[in-house]
Amino acid sequence: MDYAKRWAAGILAQALSFQRTAVIIGARQCGKTTMVQNEMPVPSRYVTLDDAGSYQMAKEDPAFFVKMDRQKCLVIDEIQKAPELIGQIKMQVDLDNRPAQYVMTGSSDYRKLPHSADSLAGRSVFIRLRSMTEAEAMGKQPRFLEKTFEREFPSLSELDTCSKPDLFELAIKGGFPQARKLTADIRWQYFQSYVQAQIRHDLAEDWNLWRFGALDTLLQYMGAYSSKLLNIQEIGKRLAISRQTTSNYINALEAMYLVDKLPAWLHIDYDIGSKVPKILMTDSGLMAYLLNVKSPEYLITNREASANIGGKLAETWIYNQLAAEVDLHPGWRISHFRYRNRQEIDFMVEKDGRNLLGIEVKSAESINADDLKSLRWFANQSKHPFTGLVIYAGNQVLSFGGGIYAVPYAALWA
Repeated sequence: MDYAKRWAAGILAQALSFQRTAVIIGARQCGKTTMVQNEMPVPSRYVTLDDAGSYQMAKEDPAFFVKMDRQKCLVIDEIQKAPELIGQIKMQVDLDNRPAQYVMTGSSDYRKLPHSADSLAGRSVFIRLRSMTEAEAMGKQPRFLEKTFEREFPSLSELDTCSKPDLFELAIKGGFPQARKLTADIRWQYFQSYVQAQIRHDLAEDWNLWRFGALDTLLQYMGAYSSKLLNIQEIGKRLAISRQTTSNYINALEAMYLVDKLPAWLHIDYDIGSKVPKILMTDSGLMAYLLNVKSPEYLITNREASANIGGKLAETWIYNQLAAEVDLHPGWRISHFRYRNRQEIDFMVEKDGRNLLGIEVKSAESINADDLKSLRWFANQSKHPFTGLVIYAGNQVLSFGGGIYAVPYAALWA
């Protein structure tokens, strides 16, 4: 079987070496099931609550369900379908402190479900599995950000070509492992089914949200708003629904890992920056579907689409590449920066509370002075080591002095 090893598998192995349980969370179809079926580091028994018989057993006798084959790690897929199991697991691991007793996967955060009562706080490691990065698909190690903090960049001979059409092709393909392998037309049907059969089902079953007309429009707005500042009032006004209803839907989509609220960069040493989060879709392929973008040619030949969609699609795709690497480092975090609508940096990656990396995303194949303006401004304000980076669709690594660089998209997997 053609399987690409996931970076998060290393976190799982480490977690099970000392902790009693682990919970792998992420959107449906991001590869959680495939990962636990291929990369469990300890002897295990796999059960999915998508199976009607297993689901019924879990509902009717949760105490018996969690005691199955206690000599092996019990892997429970889609734990959010039976959150009452959490309380039983909590009882079991409180009586037995051996590591690696349970692994659970969830396409919704069971801690945020309306009917959730129990938690595994202090007993579990939560591991975010994101949609697959291009580097993961190529079997590469997560080294891009580590090397960039050291200001070490690949040579020209180490770089593939990733032109603007190539970039848009990657972004439209997205990161869901199954969708990546499909042709454009079949991928379109895949995402259509994903929205209608899975997102709608989960919102109704897990979140008691049934207004599918509002949902369909909201999902399109999430695609259009991806990489923009979150404005719930404006979105609700456009949808003609209340602020509270809008907030409920967005919170549910976030808990289902379909969108992320990217926090604004704030630091006690600086009195600058907005506090408003950005909204970002967690898969650029789903975003492209919601915005009716089927091919790179549409973005290349349509100037309006390129201006309104191309940049946001590239930024969303880059976010998911970067966030997957940031997740591997407990002391790192990713955010965005904006100051009085004058200075804006797409992403700020903070390493261990001091080293800063500011990243601007450009879909163009060349760089101009305006692309560097916010990075230069922040470099002059920074009280900590700061590196500024523009990621663009060219083919050269460029240095502009003062710790400001430009690197091609292909550097992500070089």
